[in-house]
Amino acid sequence: MSKLTDKAKSISFDDEDETPAAAPAPVDRPRTAMGAISASIAMGRGVEAENRDLRAKLERFEDATIVEFLDPKRIKPSRFANRHELSFAGAEFEGLKAEIQAAGRNVQPIKVRRVGQGGDGQDEYEIAFGHRRHRACLELGLPVAAIVEVLTDAQLFTEMERENRERQDLSPWEQGVMYKRAIDDGLFPSLRRLATSIGAQVGNVSTAIQLASLPPEVIEAFPSPLSLQFRWGAALKAAIDKSPDDVLAQARELAAMTPKLAAKEVLARLTGAGASTTREAPVQITSKGKVVGLWDKDPKGNVSVQIKAGSLSAAKERRLREFLEKLFD
Repeated sequence: MSKLTDKAKSISFDDEDETPAAAPAPVDRPRTAMGAISASIAMGRGVEAENRDLRAKLERFEDATIVEFLDPKRIKPSRFANRHELSFAGAEFEGLKAEIQAAGRNVQPIKVRRVGQGGDGQDEYEIAFGHRRHRACLELGLPVAAIVEVLTDAQLFTEMERENRERQDLSPWEQGVMYKRAIDDGLFPSLRRLATSIGAQVGNVSTAIQLASLPPEVIEAFPSPLSLQFRWGAALKAAIDKSPDDVLAQARELAAMTPKLAAKEVLARLTGAGASTTREAPVQITSKGKVVGLWDKDPKGNVSVQIKAGSLSAAKERRLREFLEKLFD
C-alpha cells in the first residue's frame, strides 16, 4: 500500500488547460475621507441636473397640444352651433375648401369634446369650434385635424364664442342666435353672467339677442340673415312695436319678391311700414283750373299718379317718363 498510496496521493486533478482567473481590478475609491465626500457631492449634482432636465422635458410634453386626425363623420355640430347654412356656401367657403384640399388637411385644427361612443364602440365627438373647417373636410372626404378636450357645456360655449369673435367672421345675427340659445337653454343665469364669461359688453350681447329675436317674417324679408347689422335691431323692433300688423304684412310681401331687394332697401321699407296707418286723401292735379289727374298715397307709402286720357300729348308723356326716371338717379 505504501508505494501505491504514495503514487495516488501525488496525482493532480487540476485542469492543466484552464487559465488561472484574473485578479479583480482594484476599485477606484477615494484615498481620503475628503475625497469620498467630494465624489458624493459630484454624483448628487449630476443626479439633480438630470432631474431638472427630465422635469423640463415633462413640462414641455404637458404643455404640448396634441392634434388627432379624426373621421369627420364621427363629429357632430354643437347644439350651440351659430353658423347659418349660408355660411357653408359661396365663394368664401369654396376658397376655404380649396386651401384645405391643397394642403391635404385643415392646417388650423378644430376643437372637439368626446360625447360617447357609437353602436360600433368608436368614439364620437361634438364641435367646440371649427364648424366650417369640419364641413370642408367632410365634403372633401379628408380626416379632420382636431384637438380633443374635456369641456363642460359652459366651457364649450365660451371656447366657441371667443374663437369666432377673435376671427371676426360671424355675422351679427349669428352671434345673436348663439347668445339667445345659451340663455334659453339656461347655460347662463343672466345676460350679465354670459357677457362676463365671454369678455363682452352687456349692451352688445343684448343688441345681438334683440336682432336674433326678430319675427321670422322679418328675417325672411332680407336677402340673407347674414346681411343684418347690429344697429338695425332697435329700429326694426320699434317699428314692430308701433305697428306689428303693417310691418309683418310688408315683410311677407318683401319675402315673396324675386329677386329680393337689397338689405338696406328692406330695412327702409320695414321701418317706414307703420309710419302712417291712415290713408291720405288723394290730391288733385290741376292745369288752368281743370283737374287733369290724381296723386294718391296708400298707408304703406306706395305712390300712384293718374293722368286723364288726352291731357298730355305723346311728346309730353315721354318727357314725364324721363323726368320721373331722373328723380331716381
